[in-house]
Amino acid sequence: MMRRLAPDKFATINFPVADLPENCSTNFLLHRKTSTITVDNPLNPKLLVVTYPSLFPSMNFFYGKADRIPFIQHILKELNQPTDLVILDSMLPLIGNYWPIRFSIPVLFLAAQNGNWRPQISNDPKVRLLNPLDAPKLGEAFYNDPWLWEFFFSPESLINEGQAVAAFINGEIACVASTLAFTKDYCELGVATRPEYRGRGLGLECCRTLSRLQYEQFGRIPCWRTDFENYASRRIAHQLGLEELQSDENYIFLSNYQHVGAYATVAP
Repeated sequence: MMRRLAPDKFATINFPVADLPENCSTNFLLHRKTSTITVDNPLNPKLLVVTYPSLFPSMNFFYGKADRIPFIQHILKELNQPTDLVILDSMLPLIGNYWPIRFSIPVLFLAAQNGNWRPQISNDPKVRLLNPLDAPKLGEAFYNDPWLWEFFFSPESLINEGQAVAAFINGEIACVASTLAFTKDYCELGVATRPEYRGRGLGLECCRTLSRLQYEQFGRIPCWRTDFENYASRRIAHQLGLEELQSDENYIFLSNYQHVGAYATVAP
């Protein structure tokens, strides 16, 4: 009875995904026309999988009960190309039985505390909001980091539908912070700095400006998705005033291929 749904049909099923920092990417994808939504039973769903197939490797977010063995097994059989999963840790033993795990890392979520957080002000003159004319420069400067705009498909769509803030040095983009995803209450930030400009604090200044714009224009507070070993990413998040989330159940990023010399998209 497994069913694929168009994103505009998600509201017809009873499977609420709360607007929480750890659900920011999923809630964003639930409203993208290019996403694929799969449920085990549209009348009484216990398992939800949200896929963004436009990416390669494709990204799949699993939600629900780990005991839905036949349905999870059915989905995994179809994922025989290079694929990334984000799952609840309770699902790991089951998925490991039916799917070749070649890469695994716990996901760390951080977020501002709603009601207690206020945006910081950046006075760095090198930092500004990008406009549509900047899209080619952004794509050229970070052609190896398409995760910055992966849920928007292109730098142009990111700038038109989301926001990106960059630091410029000698007319070139040295660092950029982008809205990886957003909901009514949250914006998930990502940041990247070109190697030759690292160590100058540009990432923090870009994130300060972007989080302030998101807060003042849309009322969104920032959240962050990274891993425990990405110390530079965690440091920026903490400097923004974000705190590590505590949960009864954690998330894990999995791949069925090796990340040899690659950068897993779990982390900004």
